[in-house]
Amino acid sequence: MTATSNLVAAAVLVGVLGAPDVGLAQEIPGWLQDLKLPNSGAKSLMTPSAWGAAYGVAFIGAGAAERTPYLPGADGVIALGYGMGDPVLNLGVQVGSTVSDVSEMDNVSFSFKVHRYVGKGTAVAVGGESLFSSGPLVDDAGDSFYLVVSHVLQGVSSSRPGIGRVHLSAGVGTGRFASKSDRDISEGKGRAGTRAFGSLAVEMGAGTNVILEWSGTNLLTGLSRTIRTTYLPLALSVGLADLTDYSGDGVRLVAGAAFAVSF
Repeated sequence: MTATSNLVAAAVLVGVLGAPDVGLAQEIPGWLQDLKLPNSGAKSLMTPSAWGAAYGVAFIGAGAAERTPYLPGADGVIALGYGMGDPVLNLGVQVGSTVSDVSEMDNVSFSFKVHRYVGKGTAVAVGGESLFSSGPLVDDAGDSFYLVVSHVLQGVSSSRPGIGRVHLSAGVGTGRFASKSDRDISEGKGRAGTRAFGSLAVEMGAGTNVILEWSGTNLLTGLSRTIRTTYLPLALSVGLADLTDYSGDGVRLVAGAAFAVSF
């Protein structure tokens, strides 16, 4: 299991769940007036954002990469989780579990994110990934913790009322954000990533984002779209990972899909 497939799924899930339903709040703070919220598309492919699940929303998704770095085999993951709390008036808490060995349905790890809106279009979150791993292949970089800030530009509107068009995230982290694989080290690509990561997502149509991001070890780009079906929202993402030679052994195709339901 690599961080690639893990975060492909996670990013798609955030796309489904990223915009809070502020109508569920018992009272609406004054700063929410004329607020532009994030759209429903994923904001990244492999990095966290400060928007997360809340208000009793459950989600499930899957991600895949055409191959693992330095290996010919495909890489895949299944993830599920639940969001609770109110990130507008208090705190939102998202918890999840990842099955990284899909063929054997084992190698399980856990994740969490605590997130809160702190102003117009701005949210902050702390979280952890690949925690309490049940096997050595759950994540090459082991436990990863992060702090991230996300913002929707309030002066750039979507075609839909109350939705922003441009989404920015920036953060710092440990684990996969800071460390390279043993193979990268042996190939002379250094021992450490940048620790810093970030993403830019621009809406090109309703629920469709073009994404550019830095994962801490490489550059990615892709597309995400959320489809509002009759029963459930379905988020789809596809992208190209490892666009530079800073890590890995060449460009890889990554993809993911997820849906969510509110209880």
